[in-house]
Amino acid sequence: MELRNLSTFLAVAKTLSFTRAAEELNYAQSSLSAQIQVLERELGSPLFERLGKRITLTESGRRLVGYAERLVNLEREALNSVPDAGEPAGVLAVGACEWLCADLLPRTLQGMREHHPNVRLTIQPDACSRLLTAVTTGVLDVAFLADKRVRLPEVATEVLRSESLIVIAPPDHRLARRKRVRPEELAGEDFVVPRLACTYLDALFAAMAAAGASPGPLVEFGSVEAIKRCVEAGVGLAVTTRTAVRVELEEGRLAELACAVPEFRQHIQVIRHRDKWLSPALSAFIEIAKREIVERGQRRAAARRSA
Repeated sequence: MELRNLSTFLAVAKTLSFTRAAEELNYAQSSLSAQIQVLERELGSPLFERLGKRITLTESGRRLVGYAERLVNLEREALNSVPDAGEPAGVLAVGACEWLCADLLPRTLQGMREHHPNVRLTIQPDACSRLLTAVTTGVLDVAFLADKRVRLPEVATEVLRSESLIVIAPPDHRLARRKRVRPEELAGEDFVVPRLACTYLDALFAAMAAAGASPGPLVEFGSVEAIKRCVEAGVGLAVTTRTAVRVELEEGRLAELACAVPEFRQHIQVIRHRDKWLSPALSAFIEIAKREIVERGQRRAAARRSA
């Protein structure tokens, strides 16, 4: 079996879509389908069931996932470990929640390209809970979360920045001018939430549940900008950091609800498995990412003080 075909299989297994997997891998869909067919012939078993426009993993496909992940991970570790020319090189699998991918990682990737061009990066945006699982199972070398603090014995965690969370609403919302909003007063309110949800929302919903209240329907979006625009339009409330909506708050397009929730904070943190070998490539990437995240936070704090 070719490792390239196994990587393709994993992409299809994750997305359950030949079209999305082809886009992720930058393959023509016909090329991707051909790789899966070669793998199915080699194994003598179909890996996917094609039900109209939908596909699902067969039992053989589900059994293959774990083996494929281990083989692909071993290849990546070999590429990272064997070269010893002093200059960082190899392939790194990096995970991050959606808004970190969009807001903070681009400059990190640019820095790696400038200073360490022999390091190839694959970026996986996903929910924080799934990124944590991918780190603990070795699927990812490192991940960046914006979530509650990770405290697991097998995970090395470094918090780079912490920010308070706020509930935002359209400026004409019924609670927008209140000096204090109790969690139970949010009962029945629709919430616009990230499609790849992270657990920092749990603190608010837990406070509501403790008061005997629950939110209304959750409307999912994959983009932070889309969430802000939806709140402006009155689709629902949302949870975010004050930094992320500073401009909209200043311009009066959004309002912050005075809702006090214990431990309502988001921690930007870098995580990796404690047993993961810190290759030169991984060390270089983590240091560049940490510097960018910390310095960006300092620049934003300075801008708030001078405003």
